[in-house]
Amino acid sequence: MGQLITVEELPHYAPGELMLDSMAVGKPELRLRVFRYAPSDIWVPPSENFLIVSYRVGTTSMNRRVTGAWKQDQVGRGATTLLTRAEASNWRWSHDIEVSHLYISPAWMVRTASEAFDRDAVSIELHDLLRIEDSVLSWISERMVQEVADGGPGGRLCYDALALQASVHILRKYASVEFKMPCSQGRFRPTHARLIEDYVEQNISRNITLEELANICNCTQVQFARKFHVHYGMRPHTYVLGRKVARACHHLRQDRLPLKEIALLSGFADQSHLNRIFRRFMNMTPAEFRKQCAG
Repeated sequence: MGQLITVEELPHYAPGELMLDSMAVGKPELRLRVFRYAPSDIWVPPSENFLIVSYRVGTTSMNRRVTGAWKQDQVGRGATTLLTRAEASNWRWSHDIEVSHLYISPAWMVRTASEAFDRDAVSIELHDLLRIEDSVLSWISERMVQEVADGGPGGRLCYDALALQASVHILRKYASVEFKMPCSQGRFRPTHARLIEDYVEQNISRNITLEELANICNCTQVQFARKFHVHYGMRPHTYVLGRKVARACHHLRQDRLPLKEIALLSGFADQSHLNRIFRRFMNMTPAEFRKQCAG
């Protein structure tokens, strides 16, 4: 495979008038650009990103070849073209058009697929589709363009959420995903188990994330969650809550601290949170537990 071109290099091969760019708003791995194109006959080298083309203004006969024979269809507002990465392509059209390009990095798609399907993805390939009518993709594309154009409060957050929605929709309907073979479902090595348990105890007073725990074992969050369930017979979140309750029990036996203080020392948001989780695990309230211990 030859050199893959970047988003910045694409206009050298597909020259057009750049109308809009999401560079200042969204993530670089989810970049949106709007172009106006005159009639053209172009060849585009293989790209490092997946490309989703949404037609916004104008109607034209579009001819495209990726591998094999040329394909032809009529495209206009509401139509979408999908192009996988790492494939050279020829394009030919006869009328002025305005389009939006959404470039999605392969790393982002692999990460999104792993989370969406709860399996470790290895690679993604988009289907070669010259023209589809997909109201969901069309709506998302227009909303993304609007967010970039308006530049209002919360625009970055909204843009990223729309791009994620588009990625999951594409993965479900228009992509082939290669997954890793299931990894060993055995228990943690004793060293890793001790590190996990020590980390939880040392950080019990704050909110511990799944990402932090997975990093201890140098594995993905999906892999960690699976292995954790095999080793401990429960989800990581349930285990951590159990340890928080155990810490609260320790304070209730030993200290005369107010319940709201024990709640914070044990990693709960407030006394109400402590009461709710404590009752779920112990079938009684913290006050009842303290009274029972005193008795």
